[in-house]
Amino acid sequence: MACGATYDVDEVRYACACGGLLSVERPPGWAARLGPALFDARLASRADVDRSGVWRFREAVRDLPAEALATHPEGATRLYSRPALSDWAGIERLLFKHEGENPTGSFKDRGMAVGITQALRVGARAVACASTGNTSASLAAYAAQVGRPAFVFLPAGKVAMGKVAQTLAYGARGLAVRGDFDAALRLVTESCLRLGIYLLNSVNPFRIEGQKTIVWELLQDLHWEAPDWIAVPAGNLGNTSAFGKALREAHEGGWIARVPRL
Repeated sequence: MACGATYDVDEVRYACACGGLLSVERPPGWAARLGPALFDARLASRADVDRSGVWRFREAVRDLPAEALATHPEGATRLYSRPALSDWAGIERLLFKHEGENPTGSFKDRGMAVGITQALRVGARAVACASTGNTSASLAAYAAQVGRPAFVFLPAGKVAMGKVAQTLAYGARGLAVRGDFDAALRLVTESCLRLGIYLLNSVNPFRIEGQKTIVWELLQDLHWEAPDWIAVPAGNLGNTSAFGKALREAHEGGWIARVPRL
C-alpha cells in the first residue's frame, strides 16, 4: 500500500515487492452500492452462506458464487450484556462479543473461511501456517472440510496441548520447530514459497478480510448505530488492522453515520 503497487487479486503473494504488507482494495464507491438492507435481509435465510457471519457480507469480503465459499458456518456470535462488569467499569452500557462461539473456538475461523476459499480459488494443493494454537486448529478444521492437506509449524513446547490435540484431530500434520513463533513463521513462509503450499498466516490479506466481519456483525446487531468505543485485545495487530478497515469502509459506504474510537 505504501508504494502504490497493485497486483491481481488471484496472484499468490504474501508481500509487496517493496516488502510491505498487502491489502485487498476495491474500486472507489463500491461500499455505497451495498449496505445494511442487503445484509439484514439475509438474517432470515437458512442457507449456510447467509447464516455465516462472514459470508452474509460476501460482496464486501470476497464476491464469489455461493458454491465456491468455504463455511462451517462461522461467525454469528452473540453480544452479551453483563451489568456487574458495566458497574465495575463505570460504563453505562457495556457489551461483549463472544468470538469463542466460533466453530473451533476463536475469531480465527472468520479469516480462515476466506483464506481457505481463496486457496481453493487459486488451486492450492495444500495449506500451512505457523501457530501457537488457535490458528492451527482453525486451519486444520477448514482444510479438512475442503479436502486439502494441512501443515502446521508449532514452536516446540509453546503450544497448549488442547490446541495441538484439536489440530491433529482434524488431520493436520504438525511440525515442532525449535525456537519461538517468529522462527516457526520464517520456516513456514520459506517452505510455502519453495513447495507451492498456500500460506495462511495473517500476512495473507484474505485473513484480514474475514476478520473485518466481526465489526460489521457487531454493527448489524446494534442496528447500524455505531458505539462510542470498540475495545479489542491486540497481539500481532491483525484484528486492529481488520477493525480499522471495516469501520472505514462502513463509513465510506454510508452504512454508519460516524466512526467509533478503536
